[in-house]
Amino acid sequence: MKTLIKSISLLFSLAVLAIACNSKSGHDHDHEEVTDENLIQANMIHQQSLDIREELMELEKQLKEANIDYAELKEELKIWDKDIIEVPGFEHSHDDEHQRKYHVHNPMKEFTPEEHKNYQQVMYDEIVEISSRMGRLLTPEVMDESEEG
Repeated sequence: MKTLIKSISLLFSLAVLAIACNSKSGHDHDHEEVTDENLIQANMIHQQSLDIREELMELEKQLKEANIDYAELKEELKIWDKDIIEVPGFEHSHDDEHQRKYHVHNPMKEFTPEEHKNYQQVMYDEIVEISSRMGRLLTPEVMDESEEG
C-alpha cells in the first residue's frame, strides 16, 4: 500500500512539473484583459518611455564614438533605469515575438492604478528631459566646443 501511495504521489508530482514546464517561460503571461483606464494610460506612457530609452541607447553609441563626455547624463540614466517599473497587467514576456532591446526587470510598486499612471508620467517626463539634454550634446555647436576644449 505504501508503494502505491508513493507511486501515485510521484506521478502527481511529475504531472504538476510537466504542466509547469509547458506554460510559457514558467509563468503564464496570458493576463486577464486590463480594463482600468488609469492602467491602460499608464502602460501607453510606459511604452513611450521605453521607446525613448531605446533611442538613447543609439545616442549613447554616438556620444562615445564622438568622444563626448556625458558622465552626468549616464548617471541620471542609471538612476532612471533603476526606477522604471512595468504596469500591472502589462508585464513583458521573454516569449513575445517582438522583443525590445530595452526592457524592465525592476520589482513593481504597490500603487493604485492612478498612482501607476502618475508614476509613469513622471518617469516619461524624466526620460524626455534626459533625451533632450543628450541630443543637445550632439548638436554641431556643442560638438565643436568639445573638440576645441
